[in-house]
Amino acid sequence: MAWKETFSTSSTSLKVSMALAPLQALVYIIGYSTNYWVTAKNTSVNTGFFGGGDSMSGLFNQLGFKVSNGLWGSKTCVLDQCQTSEFGSIPDWLHVTRLFATLSLIGFVVTTVGVFVCLFVTQLSQRRILHILTCVVATSTAVCVLVAVIIYGTQYNNLDQRFLTQTDKDPSWSYGLCVAALILDIITSILLAINTLRKPII
Repeated sequence: MAWKETFSTSSTSLKVSMALAPLQALVYIIGYSTNYWVTAKNTSVNTGFFGGGDSMSGLFNQLGFKVSNGLWGSKTCVLDQCQTSEFGSIPDWLHVTRLFATLSLIGFVVTTVGVFVCLFVTQLSQRRILHILTCVVATSTAVCVLVAVIIYGTQYNNLDQRFLTQTDKDPSWSYGLCVAALILDIITSILLAINTLRKPII
């Protein structure tokens, strides 16, 4: 069949991209949609109610108080009872992060479709412009993810003035998955660039 011939004559770098593109998209979608970009645990509460600088960290530790934030909401757990909620007021930096993260999501999907078209659609796979566009989309996606994770990574630890509590905030697994997807996308972009350079001009 024509698509089998198209696949067999495709470059090795494009075939490897076929495995990486859906994998990175899946990894990113999980990270993008879950509320574990950062996890916060209360370490102390300096209220001054019982004198200067008293700490209630032991109480919060016993309650198992834990908050996990993502791009779209927050998950609060106390005594192993968890509740998910949307953010009330959203800072400007989170709006920008959401924008670039959403552009990245679109980019991952388009890259995956582009790779499969380059591999299996005979009429289109011969056109070098399609390979170039797929490479450009993959590279642009990497840039968007990089911007999103840098903005979030530099802003998430800002003090939240709404609470009297002092919190330790650490990046969590959702954030890590997005970084992993970024690394995979950089590799895919390089492979697609190699494939494009070796593709005859048609």
